[in-house]
Amino acid sequence: MMRPDGVILDFGGVIALSRKNAGWQQRVAEEILALLGDAPLPLDRIADDLDAADTAYSLWRDAMSRPAEPVELSHESYVRDFIAADWPPASRNRLVGHESAICRAISRTQVTRTVRPGITRLLDWCGERSLPVAIASNALSGSVHREALDDFGFSRHITAQVYSDEAGVRKPNPALIHAAAAGLGLSASRCWYVGDRIDRDVLCSRRAGVAAVILTPVPHAPPRPFHVPVEPDHTLAKPGALVDILRPLF
Repeated sequence: MMRPDGVILDFGGVIALSRKNAGWQQRVAEEILALLGDAPLPLDRIADDLDAADTAYSLWRDAMSRPAEPVELSHESYVRDFIAADWPPASRNRLVGHESAICRAISRTQVTRTVRPGITRLLDWCGERSLPVAIASNALSGSVHREALDDFGFSRHITAQVYSDEAGVRKPNPALIHAAAAGLGLSASRCWYVGDRIDRDVLCSRRAGVAAVILTPVPHAPPRPFHVPVEPDHTLAKPGALVDILRPLF
């Protein structure tokens, strides 16, 4: 197996594990209600629409594993079409200009993120050998992922970060991995990619032509909704186990 010149990681499921927080809809609804001013809606209505938007977006994300070059929803589209599609015009108009802040509030409030066991070992090993690391991740709000990397103390290990909401494309669109590789000054063919989902990460990696694809499934994750005709080069229980594969190559 070719020695990589760079490693590209997914964020969710590789660097961080997420646990959904009960009642997040009410907390975000309170922030949105404050924006509505003299065009208010009942708090429960806003919370229900946030919950419906989350479900619809989850289904949409699964469907977007089929196209060859899927794009990401803009923050404006998420708020206008997934949350507020049936709101009175006056209420919808109050949200104009606040869409990114709303998506950031959802991403920050919806889940609690913790460091995935093993990733610190991998990042430290890469740092010791000056092996550059990039992030290529789907995200409703990449800025929240950047904050999490800072909180985890990992930002010093990361040379480039590419998130779908900022790039306008989402995995399995290979453009996301190509952009991350370019951020390292490399082609995708000189990089290894590590992700946790076969229909997004492994498929995207194969489309991008990376040198090796590593799958690190999250324990007890729900099954993927449909089969994709790709396989990883290695499947590992923890990201840190990749060190044992990399070490003989250096």
